[in-house]
Amino acid sequence: MERVTTSIREYLKDFNFKENLQGLTSHLRGDVLAGITVAMVVLPMALAFGVASGLGAIAGMWSAVAAGLVAGPLSGSPWSVGGPTGPMTIQILTIAQTHPLPDGSPNLVFIFTTIALAGFILIALGLLKLGQFIKFTPYSVISGFMTGLGFLYMLLQLNPFLGLPGAKSITAAITELPSTFMHISMPAVGIGILTLLIVMLWPKISPVTWLPGPLIGLFVGTASSTLLGLDIPKIGDVPTGLPELYLPNLELLKEAFVPAAALAGLCIFDSLLTCLIVDNMTGTHHNSDRELVAQGSANLFSGLVGGLGGATNTMPCVVNIQSGARTRLASIMMGLVLLSFILGLGTLAASIPLSALAGILLKAGYDILDMRVLPVVRRLPTSDLMVFGLVVVMTVFWNLLSAMAMGLAVAFFRFVKDQSDRYKADLNQRDENVKQEEEDLIFAFARDRARKVGQNGANMGEISGRFEHMVRDRIIIVRPHGPLFFGAIDWLNETVEHLEGKDVLIIRCKWLDELDLSGAYALGDLIEAANCRGVAVLTAGMSPRTRQVLADLNELSRLQKDYICEHFNAALDLALQIVEKKMIEAEPQAHKEPVLALS
Repeated sequence: MERVTTSIREYLKDFNFKENLQGLTSHLRGDVLAGITVAMVVLPMALAFGVASGLGAIAGMWSAVAAGLVAGPLSGSPWSVGGPTGPMTIQILTIAQTHPLPDGSPNLVFIFTTIALAGFILIALGLLKLGQFIKFTPYSVISGFMTGLGFLYMLLQLNPFLGLPGAKSITAAITELPSTFMHISMPAVGIGILTLLIVMLWPKISPVTWLPGPLIGLFVGTASSTLLGLDIPKIGDVPTGLPELYLPNLELLKEAFVPAAALAGLCIFDSLLTCLIVDNMTGTHHNSDRELVAQGSANLFSGLVGGLGGATNTMPCVVNIQSGARTRLASIMMGLVLLSFILGLGTLAASIPLSALAGILLKAGYDILDMRVLPVVRRLPTSDLMVFGLVVVMTVFWNLLSAMAMGLAVAFFRFVKDQSDRYKADLNQRDENVKQEEEDLIFAFARDRARKVGQNGANMGEISGRFEHMVRDRIIIVRPHGPLFFGAIDWLNETVEHLEGKDVLIIRCKWLDELDLSGAYALGDLIEAANCRGVAVLTAGMSPRTRQVLADLNELSRLQKDYICEHFNAALDLALQIVEKKMIEAEPQAHKEPVLALS
């Protein structure tokens, strides 16, 4: 009982959220200033993502508030900052378009039920400690996903940047390009370009390093539009005050599960990849499972109050670190600042031009592109290039989660193929190294037999040679090694073809330390094939673990108990006896010579 209690305590240690609150006020001034700075970065992004989702700017704001006030205290890293992100915004836009009400308007109850369900899924995955598996994602998949997402995001922001209504789909954005450039609004384009230039140049020319470029760009773009009296598309009135509650509709849970799982999957990749970046910048290690619980809780709350789904966001996290934050108070402060905008300052956002927001998001889309890979994409290994290209195309033209799933599947099978090829190469190399050892052993056995027979007056050299000939012609030896898994068993099937004309099969298990279900059944099939051909099967050096697996799967019963040998020497000696016996039985008159009369 004590052992079970200890195990439970160790398991729950990762979810001791009280640790997050320890020392929360130890760096009060620095964390408060960092939180205000991060809020200024998140504000324009939250507004832009809310508008891009089709649910309105307020939806992005509530998502950011949930990220600060709910996810902040629970997060897996002191520098973790969440909020609405590009991948999840695009996914929510897709859900809104595929699940409309009869009048064509978004089905808000379904959308927010889906977001809340995604939060519940994230909490469950975190409690199951599945967050750690992010480290097994190949870089070619990550790079393809981020690059495809960057292209997708920039294409979808092209219409607002040019002063036109947003495209309904990526296909429409591409096919309507000729018409789009014929109907652009030059005033809107001017504001968009001005905002984009400020976002790009501000970090290089600003003497105030803590003041974020997106906020300055948004302020200048909005002020210019207002002072010039430009008639261009704007955000419009942003609702203020307390949120409207959206209780999940339990009847919609079944229909909402798949899109909710897609949202949860995007949040996992977005959040945990960002946490890896934070780890590299701070020299720390985040808690992936705690981060999933934190983001799940924020999404659950966000769905209840009409907010977008969110995830840990790279740009605010980087600003948080660079602003000198040390504890989770900075993220909490960000949430409080944004909440104040919703409760009283929301009207200030009504005059923000959509082209200014599009300029900010175009830069964000460009920053998502993997510029480490794109310049050298032609020189990528063929298999990596295939995975990268597939994920990019699927991200842009299909959907984000399918792109990740397909990329992981292709990368997985490529890995299995590479491991299988390496296994065969290692097997061949081991065979070459071991064969000389076996040759020496066979020669020693033959000489020993010849010495015993030579006492009867027979020629020792002739007898020794005859024994060696018997072993080479009538005994086949296989040497499985390492983990015998499903990707490395085809050579066992090929061995069946070489059983013809043999009397004994020796399976040397000395180097076999693990086998899965496929490996165990392949080994059992080889033994059964040998039995059907009348070939005696001996094993040598089988570990207790291997024996137990074969016994549990009822494959060990295919072997005679006397044929399971501890050492190869014993198996070889027994094999010689079996060969001698079979030769005597096959040709009793021709083999009455003393050489085969030994027991």
